[in-house]
Amino acid sequence: MFDLFLAPALAAGGAPVITSPENEDLPRAVERMLSVSMHRKDAAELDAVIAAAKAAYPEHAARIDAVVAELREPVEPLRIAPLIVPAPKPAKLEKPGFWEDLHGEFALSAAETRGNTDTLFLGLRGKLNLKRRAQIHRLETHADMAKANGVQSQNSWGGSYQLDTLWTDAYFGYVRGSFARDDFAGFRTDAFAGVGAGAYLIQDRTMTLRSELGPGYRFLDVAGEDDTIGALGLYGAAEFDWLLDEDWTLELDTKVNFSGPTSTIHPTLSMNADVSDHVETGVSYDLRYESNPPLMSEKLDRVLRFNVKYSY
Repeated sequence: MFDLFLAPALAAGGAPVITSPENEDLPRAVERMLSVSMHRKDAAELDAVIAAAKAAYPEHAARIDAVVAELREPVEPLRIAPLIVPAPKPAKLEKPGFWEDLHGEFALSAAETRGNTDTLFLGLRGKLNLKRRAQIHRLETHADMAKANGVQSQNSWGGSYQLDTLWTDAYFGYVRGSFARDDFAGFRTDAFAGVGAGAYLIQDRTMTLRSELGPGYRFLDVAGEDDTIGALGLYGAAEFDWLLDEDWTLELDTKVNFSGPTSTIHPTLSMNADVSDHVETGVSYDLRYESNPPLMSEKLDRVLRFNVKYSY
C-alpha cells in the first residue's frame, strides 16, 4: 500500500521526505487561537483552547505552555532614545485665581403705570458667593424704590455679609452681619451681628436644603424717634432649591430673627424659567411679618415681583 504513495516520488527520480511529528513546528494557527482566547479574557474558553491544542499536538505541550506564558506577560511600549534629550523641567501647578469658584446672580424687577395713577417701581436683588478652600464668602444686597403720582411711597435698601467655614461636607460654622433701612417701615433701621452653625440637610442633583441657626445681637431704630433698641436675638435661615426640570426651578428662602423688641419672619418664594444659559425670568412672592411693630405700622408686608435674573 505504501508503494502507491511512493510511486509518484520514485517516478520523479527522487526519494520521499518523511518528517516525524517531533520535528514539526507548532502551527501558527494554534498560536493565533491562543492569542485570541487570551485577549477575550475568558478563562474557561482559554482553558478549552489550551486543552484542545495539547490534544491535537501532544508533542508540543511544552511549547504551548511557553506561548501562553509569553502572552500573559505585560507588553511594554517600544522605547526609542531621542537624539537630543531635553533637560527636565519642574512641574508647575497652576494656582487658582482669586475670582475662581465665584457664583453670582442679579435680579431686576420694574413696573410703571401711566394714566389716572402714575406709579413707578424698581427693585434690585443681588447674591454673590465666593469659595476659597474651606470658606465661603456670601454677600447679599437689595433695594426697592416706588413712587405714586410723584410722591415717594417706598424706599428701602440693605445688605448682609456672611462667612461660612466648612467643617465637613455637610456641616459649617458662620459669622454674619446685616443692615437694612426702610424709610416707610416702623423700624427705620435693622442691624444684626451674630455667629452660629448650619448644615446641608439635602444635597441632591435636583434638590438642596441648607439651614443655619445661631445667636446674635440686634439693633433697631424706631422711625420718628431718636431711640435705638438693642437686644439679644436668635437668627435662623433655610434655603430650599428644587430643579423641577431642565428649565424650571423653585426656590424658597426663609429668614427669621427672634428678639425681645420684635420677631421678624421673612420668607420669599420664587419660580424661575431659563431663557438662556445665564438669563432667567420668573415671579416671586415676598412676605415680611413683624410681631411687634411700632404704632401705626402694619405687621405684614407683601410684595409680588416679576423678575429678570442674570446668573453666572
